[in-house]
Amino acid sequence: MTATTALRSEHERILSVIACLRLAGDAARRKDGFDADTFRQGLDFIRNYADAWHHAKEEVHLFPALEAAGMPRDGGPVGVMLHEHEIGRSHIGVMAEHLEAAAEGDDPARAKVVEHALAYADLLEAHIQKEDGILFNMADQVLPPEEHERLEEAYRTAIPNGADADTGTRYEELARTLCERWQIDPDERRSLPGGFGCHGT
Repeated sequence: MTATTALRSEHERILSVIACLRLAGDAARRKDGFDADTFRQGLDFIRNYADAWHHAKEEVHLFPALEAAGMPRDGGPVGVMLHEHEIGRSHIGVMAEHLEAAAEGDDPARAKVVEHALAYADLLEAHIQKEDGILFNMADQVLPPEEHERLEEAYRTAIPNGADADTGTRYEELARTLCERWQIDPDERRSLPGGFGCHGT
């Protein structure tokens, strides 16, 4: 096991939820209905699992370890990943701002939610491809074995405020619920073995 093993696994769960959001967004654009529950649950998952749970492990633990190992932040892959995290948060913010109005039938609000949900999906799919295919492979090579062990232990403390040790399991179950609703296999591999490439849903 390396310091990226758990992160790669979490990427698979994130990609499964993104696949559900894509289907919900496509359905809304075709005027087949706006599934407010999918967008609510997807937003909940993104905020509390993809961002607060998963990105905390990267930002608080893995990325600083890579910088300490000589990988520069500015002009390097770590800086790119951090910038993309912030872009993702901006999409999340717009979704949250307009979701309740969208649920009540406001067409412009629905358009905003769908636009930013699909933009977030595009961003995260490309982002995960870069992490799995480039950054994580670099991390596996440059970090010594003892640092991998330290990071694996540190991830267990990367629990955001208001969360607990069951948060990961709870959101994995939420992902399965969404996948069942949209008839998606939650255990399908969505990033290719070795981290090269990303799926099509």
